[in-house]
Amino acid sequence: MTDNDRTLPAGAADPAASRPWYAQSGPQGDVVLSSRVRLARNLQGLPFPGHMSAEQMVQLYQRAQQAADGAAFGPGRSLTFYNVADLADWRRMELVQHRLMSVQLAQKGGGLLLSGDEQVSIMLCEEDHLRIQVMNAGLSLKKCWQQANLLDDYFDSRLEFSFDEKLGYLTHCPTNLGTGMRASVLMHLPALEHTGYLQELVGVAHKLGLTIRGAYGEGTGGERSMYQISNQHSLGLSEGQILENLQAVVEQIAERERAERQLYCKDQLAFCDRVYRSLGVLQYARLLTHQEVMEHCGVLRLGCSLGLCPELTLETLSHIEAATGTGAILQTAPQATTHRQQDKLRADLVRQIISGSAARPAAPGGRA
Repeated sequence: MTDNDRTLPAGAADPAASRPWYAQSGPQGDVVLSSRVRLARNLQGLPFPGHMSAEQMVQLYQRAQQAADGAAFGPGRSLTFYNVADLADWRRMELVQHRLMSVQLAQKGGGLLLSGDEQVSIMLCEEDHLRIQVMNAGLSLKKCWQQANLLDDYFDSRLEFSFDEKLGYLTHCPTNLGTGMRASVLMHLPALEHTGYLQELVGVAHKLGLTIRGAYGEGTGGERSMYQISNQHSLGLSEGQILENLQAVVEQIAERERAERQLYCKDQLAFCDRVYRSLGVLQYARLLTHQEVMEHCGVLRLGCSLGLCPELTLETLSHIEAATGTGAILQTAPQATTHRQQDKLRADLVRQIISGSAARPAAPGGRA
């Protein structure tokens, strides 16, 4: 049974609905894990973050926070300001894992405006003054753009973004000039990676104005066959053109991946054995590293998409991946200071989730 086939009794509440977007499975979730639209914006009269004084940074935080105060963009969409330097280590780790904050911001510090449902994340003083991000599960670029556009208009009316009639929005990196938009999707491409077609695809995508890189952006590899596909440039293109181009290419890649999966797994007995070995490890292991969990979840994602593992759904795997990062483990058990303690708690939690006895995760708001 796949997530698309999953049904609930009449009147029953779906427990996945209470989870953050990164613990869910969305449209075309067998291949597309998530979508993101990011807008780079800078304020008039202030230098780029790399040249700002401490006083100017504080001024920017205050202006952004004042603009966000009292604003609500839908249920769970009020924005709360956090100074990254004040966040606990586990929280910074968790935010990076879920791509709500870049590694760069986590390391050097800055500000963060975060919505209660964690679909909206606005990084302050990263490469640009504001990086407005909207994320959702599955292939949902249009939905992300609609929300990002709303936020853009709202903050522009209060902060006055730098804009040039010829160059568009002025940004730190020249590749972001124009609309300042970076639209991206995170895809699971094990079959294309295995067949070697992915390397060919990188060249084809480049000719179409797209970039394929690791899950955490520039300089990262395709860990667990996870790849981020995004537009290269935004100058000379409208937001609609960027989204349409990316959507069309992603849909073609997804179809090719599905076709290759059938060939990749043609020895069904051997592949089924591999899937159930991964399931067995997650069900019965007493110590699990985060890397082990993610690797076995990757195998099980492929198995679920091919209907070989009816015991699990993509929703369950997303839940496991979201709940078992080191940051999430430390949130619930700050006393678990050794790797062995964390690995034991992680294995316990995985077994609980698989058996269906895990408590619902706390609402994401207020955890920073």
